[in-house]
Amino acid sequence: MTDLSRLRDVLRGSRQSGATPMLAPRTPSVDLEAFAAGLGGALEDGPSGPCPVVRWWCGGEAGDGPYGDQLGAASSAISAAGLRALCGSEHEGESLWSDPDPRSGLLFFDLETTGLSGGSGTVAFVVGFGCFVGARFHVWQFVLPSFATERRLLAAVTAAVSRAHTLVTFNGKSFDVPFMEMRWLYQRLETPLPALRHVDLVHPARRLWGPETGGLGGLEHRVLGFRRDDDVPGFEIPSRYFDYLRSGNPRPLRGVLAHNQLDLVSLGVLTGMACNLVDRGAQATGSARQSLGLGRLYARCGREVEALACYERAAALTSGARWTSEVDAVAGRAETLYRLALACRRQRRHNDAARYWQTLIDLGRRPTGVFEREALRALAVHHEHRLQDLDGALTFARRAYAVEYTAGRRREVQRRLTRLERRLANDANNASGPGGPLALQCSLD
Repeated sequence: MTDLSRLRDVLRGSRQSGATPMLAPRTPSVDLEAFAAGLGGALEDGPSGPCPVVRWWCGGEAGDGPYGDQLGAASSAISAAGLRALCGSEHEGESLWSDPDPRSGLLFFDLETTGLSGGSGTVAFVVGFGCFVGARFHVWQFVLPSFATERRLLAAVTAAVSRAHTLVTFNGKSFDVPFMEMRWLYQRLETPLPALRHVDLVHPARRLWGPETGGLGGLEHRVLGFRRDDDVPGFEIPSRYFDYLRSGNPRPLRGVLAHNQLDLVSLGVLTGMACNLVDRGAQATGSARQSLGLGRLYARCGREVEALACYERAAALTSGARWTSEVDAVAGRAETLYRLALACRRQRRHNDAARYWQTLIDLGRRPTGVFEREALRALAVHHEHRLQDLDGALTFARRAYAVEYTAGRRREVQRRLTRLERRLANDANNASGPGGPLALQCSLD
């Protein structure tokens, strides 16, 4: 009996803290005012009842807060053109930025959840929002006191979102937005998020500042020059909430709220810096990689002239750029030449495009990548249709066929090879047949 009792205790404990944390005991009744006060916040009226909300301000004339004057500069740098480029669209939804102040209706958004699985038992217990108010940054966070009050929290979040036109997140398209839509669906509520434009800064940030920066923490350190002290690590955040549910003491959640606040204000500063780069253009970039990334942002929203200027600057900077390795330097130059050639081709500058394609091939990268395969195909087309150089076209087509490995592309190149060989054979026959130059020479002899 002793062994069975111990086994029951072990199983009971594993259910509470192991694979199914949602079975952990929760506080039977929550004093909402005491809960909000314990977090340093207050109860605020919402559409479905009062919700605990924590508010925090950062920045100002004195430059207080973790970023000081950087925050005011970022606030003034937010622009409609920058937001369109970060969204990836230049012409759609113009009315969303018709307000003279593009910061009006711009909402920064970040979650803290009980896990990353996204299942029906995983909830967001902190929903944080931020916005610029002049040179200051205002953060307000809805906090979930118990699972039973999630519907009330979602109603308050809906009301907050309804006043915005654009949502800014970091990896929100992959996690935050789908997660919240799942929670609204689970509670049989209508989601307000599809009505908003969405700037997911994770991809523009990696283009502008490099993929090795990682998440917000890496960008804070490398780009903003800021390092967090005594920050709650991400893996610890869910356990802090379950500890609160067991103990009823909300004070350990303050560290989670501080983590979320820094995420939001960092997101705001980085968005301002990205908008500043977009507005200043190619000459504001400090490296070949940044010029290339900014060009890709311009290209995504149809600003081809600015994109080409960025690619040309990237090509000029590549030789002296400091890449993480020689391999990265060659790969960066290859992509720059590839995008330069594509941009010239779209502008019908076919001779310039051919020059860039040839320079790309001359890099001699091994193994041959997607950029080189496209260059060989493009040069085969250029020599056949524009230069009328069938021998040159056949040479490039054969090289393209030798490096292609997808069935569809190989069939396409094979058709070109067959056509070129037939045309060359016909030309040879015409040259040596009756009445041709060779026959005429024989008759003269």
